[in-house]
Amino acid sequence: MQSLLARTAMVLTAAMASAGAAAQAFPVKPVRLVVAFAPGGATDTFSRVTAAEMSKSLGQQVLVENRPGAGTTIAAEHVAKSAPDGYTLLFTDLSTHTITPSIYSRLGYHPLRDFAAVAPVSSSPLIMVAHPSVGIRTAKDLIALAKKHPGVTCGNAGIGTVTHMAAEKFRWRAGIDLTPVNYKGGATSTISLLTGEIALIVTTIPAALEYVRAKKLVAIGITAEKRSPLLPEIAALGETVKGVEAAVIAGVLAPAGTPRAVIERLNAEFARAVDSPKAKEIFAVNAAEAMKTSPDSMQRSLEQDAKTWAAVVKATGVKLQ
Repeated sequence: MQSLLARTAMVLTAAMASAGAAAQAFPVKPVRLVVAFAPGGATDTFSRVTAAEMSKSLGQQVLVENRPGAGTTIAAEHVAKSAPDGYTLLFTDLSTHTITPSIYSRLGYHPLRDFAAVAPVSSSPLIMVAHPSVGIRTAKDLIALAKKHPGVTCGNAGIGTVTHMAAEKFRWRAGIDLTPVNYKGGATSTISLLTGEIALIVTTIPAALEYVRAKKLVAIGITAEKRSPLLPEIAALGETVKGVEAAVIAGVLAPAGTPRAVIERLNAEFARAVDSPKAKEIFAVNAAEAMKTSPDSMQRSLEQDAKTWAAVVKATGVKLQ
């Protein structure tokens, strides 16, 4: 028995030493950032600037691979089933990632248990904008219109996305009736709004800001409690309706079981990347703020956000069509 225990201890010690050595050597080959969105959007842009910065400091290329579709679940499932070695990472909107547990009854992975938090990257509020023909300029105007004419159309980037759920959250908190119009991506919803097919949309700030400044769209407000110091001229929806905060939180996840030392190395590298002058420049243009925190703190935030969005889903009755 003692001999068996001794051999077991030796095997465990060797395994731990091997894992530690592998983590210490990381990375020895290129790292893939699997982005859950199509090229060109804010999340994709943030992934590319951080990948470029990390390629310099890691000594290995960090490659961006776009796998959009199905409310980010295609990319998420691919990464969840990848080897837990730190070489395949999910770069996504963490807000949408914490919504999917309540929206999808069947997934090929668990959004929390099958991932390990690596690092947040940035946070930026969304913006609600309307077509000028609707004749509203503020959240109070919208509420008055929706109460007089229930069913005002509101577009989003797809059912279950944070743009969709932010609109639902506002509708619920404001006590009004909005009709969601779900598109496959934010660009399509913006085009429909510009042509006057729908009344308003909730979208990312970069997708709408140039049209607001050109007076082709009207900014109703950002999905925040207070105005953004980056856009002080645009009202916050929270000034009129409490509890409507929502944000695009770009961040990185690894498959569950990825060695802790590898995760900590990646966390430090992402923190260094978001502090770079180039990243700060890109974030500012997109009205985003850099985020840095430990993997444990990030994991707690994900768990809390999942509970928060579950309450919104339950209250609004959102279901996949």
